[in-house]
Amino acid sequence: MAIAAVVAAALLLIPIPYIIFGPGAAVDLSAAITVPSHRSPPGRFYLTDVNILPGRPFFYATAKVLPGFEIIRRRELVPPSMSDRDLDRFLVDAMKQSQVNAQIVAERAAGLPVTAKSSFVVLRTVRKSPGARCFRPGDKITDVGGRRLVDADSLAKAATALPAGSSFVLGFVRAGRLRHIACATFKYQGKPRFGITGQFQTEAYSLPVHVSYRLPNINGSSAGLMFALQIYRSITATDISGGRDVAGTGVLGVDGRVGPIEGAREKIRAAIKSKASIFFVPVENYAAIKHVAGIDVIPVKSFEQALGALKRASATK
Repeated sequence: MAIAAVVAAALLLIPIPYIIFGPGAAVDLSAAITVPSHRSPPGRFYLTDVNILPGRPFFYATAKVLPGFEIIRRRELVPPSMSDRDLDRFLVDAMKQSQVNAQIVAERAAGLPVTAKSSFVVLRTVRKSPGARCFRPGDKITDVGGRRLVDADSLAKAATALPAGSSFVLGFVRAGRLRHIACATFKYQGKPRFGITGQFQTEAYSLPVHVSYRLPNINGSSAGLMFALQIYRSITATDISGGRDVAGTGVLGVDGRVGPIEGAREKIRAAIKSKASIFFVPVENYAAIKHVAGIDVIPVKSFEQALGALKRASATK
């Protein structure tokens, strides 16, 4: 009995360097998002999610033998220094940010006046890296070389645009004061990096329409596109889908661009189960699911592109 208990504990508690994606669900956003004094037009819009399981031998073995699971090396998704607890916190913050971004994009698309400001909040630095000499946790990086950050990838894209050792002038806010510093990159995990990890944050200063969310225990940033489409159709009272049920996934930047996600295969299964007829997916993830039957898979790069695709589908229904 004692041996069995030890084995069971080992299967569930010993960490291994993987993250497991399990089958998720489709959530009807008509019930999850409330826009006061606005009702949803015909048709249902669904976010799709996956169950994220920690890297443990039991979950790994389960994913190997059962359909609907995907195994990904942990280092491909999160920094080596990030614990399971830190990852959970990161995903909670990412969900909150996706909701803000969705409101900004949808309300701007509806012609409403919105003002907002974005920054990259430093959470930690890599020891002995250039970033450790330049920044402290809590610093808010606002621009690189005079160009404002527009999404979570802006900082990494700037760093990798030039060889390791290149210097950049970064603007950042510390203790309420805007500062500038020249900071070099270094080679980290095979790529030029500043040596900092953090959270991209958009602070909405003016949102004309209040939106409230009532969601099950779902975290992460991949619902941003579907949030924005649901908010837009509620605000404008427009049947943008011609009454069709629509599902999808995609990280939404404050500029309306749609970024890649993980778990596309699991998410489209949830969409088909919900009987949606259209599934939006970021262009980067399209190849993995383009041959899936039973649903119209549409790759998109932006909110505007998704909106245009819906309007065309509505016109040809």
